[in-house]
Amino acid sequence: MKPFQFALGALTGAAAVLLLNRQGTQRVRPIAKAAMKAAVMAYHEARVQSAELAEAAEDLFAEAKAEATADIFAAAVAAAQAKAAHAKHETTSEATAKPENATPPGEAAAARAAGEKA
Repeated sequence: MKPFQFALGALTGAAAVLLLNRQGTQRVRPIAKAAMKAAVMAYHEARVQSAELAEAAEDLFAEAKAEATADIFAAAVAAAQAKAAHAKHETTSEATAKPENATPPGEAAAARAAGEKA
């Protein structure tokens, strides 16, 4: 048997004798109570810290989501504006292009006037 194990066993036995008798229990009770109180306080503080960390993470997520939504909306608006500009450009170019069988505006008016006289 090693000396360290023997010393540990002797201390454990002595502590058991002190703790199991009535006077030892009364002496140890305030220490045990203080240790339990410290454990409860540490648990409470850990819960508070974890709640604050979770709230900060939720806030960060909400900010990132809002920015991503704004970016997506801006991209959609830009795409819609580009599409509208392209469609307007096509409409303008179609209106300015002459069809092959169309008569010039002056000739159309003369043809109408001749038709009304007849």
